[in-house]
Amino acid sequence: MTNSPSEQYWEQPTFTQATTPPVTGEVLSGSMVPGVRRVVVARPSSEEATLRLIRRLVWPVALVLAIAGGHWVPLLVMAIVVSAILRRRVWELASRRLAMHSAPSAEQGADLR
Repeated sequence: MTNSPSEQYWEQPTFTQATTPPVTGEVLSGSMVPGVRRVVVARPSSEEATLRLIRRLVWPVALVLAIAGGHWVPLLVMAIVVSAILRRRVWELASRRLAMHSAPSAEQGADLR
């Protein structure tokens, strides 16, 4: 394969000078878009936050105990089971919290079927 001067090839652009000016002006926010309303979601409950923290700590604690104690199989099986149970409970709490705020309201024009 030969490289003749007539062939097109790509060159690395220079990064020393900006070729386009930065974008300026007003940013379109959600309040300016018709038909869009801002949804405010409640903070996670203390139970949900605590379960999330415990779920994050299950695997590190199980691995440290497995290395220190030498009982790998029971600790890893227990970590899998506990992590699955906590994941499902956290998911349930979060979906309940999000569904509570995404339910249609009785505002004028709201479809309540």
